[in-house]
Amino acid sequence: MIEAGNVTPKIERLFDQCVKVFLLKGYETCTLDDIGKAAGCSGDCVKEHFTSKQELAAAAMRWYYIKYSRHMRAEMAMHQDIYSAMEAVLFAFIEISCDQVHANKGLFVRTFIDISNVDEFVKNSFEELQNDWEHQVLDKFKQCKLELKDDADIEVLAHYFLTVIEGLYELIKYGTPCDLMYKVAVASLGVLEAHMKTGQPKKKKGSKKKSK
Repeated sequence: MIEAGNVTPKIERLFDQCVKVFLLKGYETCTLDDIGKAAGCSGDCVKEHFTSKQELAAAAMRWYYIKYSRHMRAEMAMHQDIYSAMEAVLFAFIEISCDQVHANKGLFVRTFIDISNVDEFVKNSFEELQNDWEHQVLDKFKQCKLELKDDADIEVLAHYFLTVIEGLYELIKYGTPCDLMYKVAVASLGVLEAHMKTGQPKKKKGSKKKSK
């Protein structure tokens, strides 16, 4: 099983190139030989690691997803209050996404998510990852429920922020400036603040908050 930090440069290049081949040739029509050629090796080289295109796509999606969600999870875990935790998650997502775009890698993980809509094998892998992420966000809201005016808002707010992340992705994908994305994130946090007993906590002196 592919995990972040457990991938050789050769396999990472294979993952990067398979995305481009999927987009250029089409997921249904491309072959492992096409992907191997784009990555600078043979189809047999690819088959040493993956028995099918579906297995390669699922492994690549899992690796990208874990690699780039790990930072978001770590940021969320660092904060005890819900406002700071969600602020950190949104800012981390924007930073990761913009870094990917600037590295000319686009948003590769999202390509695999799109593929999951037409491939059952990839879909099952994605749903497992997505369900785990959703549970972590929901658990964070449950841990911080005393900060909210009404416990009934926990599930709604958790899914609200999952939806905000999807919206940020769409905006970044279509070229919206990253500086503007931070302002959108801050505006979104206003919804959370309205459901909190005391609003956002005061920032400690020296706190590193994005000023975009």
